[in-house]
Amino acid sequence: YTSVRPSPLLTALPEAQPAPHDTPTDDGTATSLRERLAAQSPDERRQALLDLVRRRAAEVLGHGDPGAVGSAQAFRELGVDSLTAVELRNRLSADAGTKLPSTLVFDHPTPRHLAAFLDEELFGAEEAEAESALVAELDRLAATISRLSPENSARALAQARLRSMLTELGDQSEADAKATVSQQLEAASDDEIFDFINRELGRS
Repeated sequence: YTSVRPSPLLTALPEAQPAPHDTPTDDGTATSLRERLAAQSPDERRQALLDLVRRRAAEVLGHGDPGAVGSAQAFRELGVDSLTAVELRNRLSADAGTKLPSTLVFDHPTPRHLAAFLDEELFGAEEAEAESALVAELDRLAATISRLSPENSARALAQARLRSMLTELGDQSEADAKATVSQQLEAASDDEIFDFINRELGRS
């Protein structure tokens, strides 16, 4: 009879219930997560992953607010035990679309460390491939320019384009530096902020 109709006794057992991580996540598929993060800058991507880790940790710990999970707080201090560590790993595996190690939380003991690991896991290979492709393209371009005669008008065009590219790279580096300072100030204590202001005033 129990093989045809669910038994109330079996239904009451935790082992008979569907695992929470088997249900779809609120953030959609892992593919959409990758696509959304891939369109962001590295700093924005790492912040988004940190927010995700804190949100998932808050869920498994029963907190309604991810703010209860500090970026630099150790998971052990937050109350993560072996069971919640497995649940957190499973939820993040579903988000990332890849099987993460069972020792994930113990190998990366804070949300910030764990977010950095996820960033490397999801995008490390792509960035390495992009860097190799860029170096190969620059080598090819350098070889092409070296074959141009001094009288070739293409040299002037190459100079103009390269100067424009270097200017764009410089502007992006300055913007990244400002963003980094802004993030550091948000995470700094009052004393650290005052020290920063004093150093800046000392330079002017």
